[in-house]
Amino acid sequence: MKKIHQYLTLGLLLISAHGKAQFIGATAQVGLYAANYTNPSNVKEEVTGKGYLSLGVTYEAKLGENQFSIPVVLNYSRFGTEQTIGESQIMTQNANTINLGLGVKYFFKSDDHTIRPFAAAMASYEALVNSSFYYNAQQAGTLDWGSNAYLGVQAGLGIETGLNARIDIYASFNLGLLNRINSDAFGTYKDQNTCLGVNFIFN
Repeated sequence: MKKIHQYLTLGLLLISAHGKAQFIGATAQVGLYAANYTNPSNVKEEVTGKGYLSLGVTYEAKLGENQFSIPVVLNYSRFGTEQTIGESQIMTQNANTINLGLGVKYFFKSDDHTIRPFAAAMASYEALVNSSFYYNAQQAGTLDWGSNAYLGVQAGLGIETGLNARIDIYASFNLGLLNRINSDAFGTYKDQNTCLGVNFIFN
């Protein structure tokens, strides 16, 4: 929680120092969650992603008179995997997280255009709320997963509605930077997600 507070404070300082026009709205993403797992014996095991869902709020500040802005995003995310245990058991794994992201966004056209292509780079910190596993009626419990940090990129179109609102439709890729598990006990677990997203932004 301390890292999240420091991250948010830095973002708000940048916005207050440079931002003029300010926008707030809702954001949603759906997509594919993927993971790479190597066990303590250094053998790679197959893990199949089940999907990724993210819902949240976004705050965006335009930097001066140019086409750059700084987005700050706070969202809830849910994702999961399936993994074969033994010869036939399928383990289902699920996690719920709270994510705080900060980035830089560039629109290739000014805001007097209706269709505005954009690209963005984001960094985010993910706080794990809970994680669980299940693979038969007698075997269920809490996963030994930890929190993560991500670097991501976005590309999409902003659509100016003329009603003091903008709709962003975009694709994103986010690469996990940290090992989610204890490397000595469990090995290496790295993940990433690829999503389609939409923002509804109001000023």
